[in-house]
Amino acid sequence: MANRSARVLYLDASAIVKLVVRESETDALMGYVSETELITSEIATIEVPRAAHLKTGAEMVIGHAEELLSRFYIVALDDALLKSAARTPPPELRTLDAIHLASAIRIRDHIDAVVAYDHRLERAAKHSGLRVAAPQ
Repeated sequence: MANRSARVLYLDASAIVKLVVRESETDALMGYVSETELITSEIATIEVPRAAHLKTGAEMVIGHAEELLSRFYIVALDDALLKSAARTPPPELRTLDAIHLASAIRIRDHIDAVVAYDHRLERAAKHSGLRVAAPQ
């Protein structure tokens, strides 16, 4: 993270997909993340292209997703992070969301907010003391 004077945001897959595939929140989100440093989990490099392809049915969107993700700092998956995700409450948090939450918690001192549009992840992140944003 080169420029700490810039706002630093952690985006989960639900947010990143909105930057790849136009949805009702896309314009607000694009404004919110402009001129910021963006971070996500390594898991998003699989999640986002697949979700964007599923939403559009267009294979070309995979390349767009990969190009966008190349501009993100990536929190690597390692054994410690996976163990943390397995233990991160609440138990009803889905597996990939638990990985995103554990990733954001790992770098909590370096981020200004978690940007997510998944309500379970939003609640869990707030419960973990993280600031959450979902620009509308």
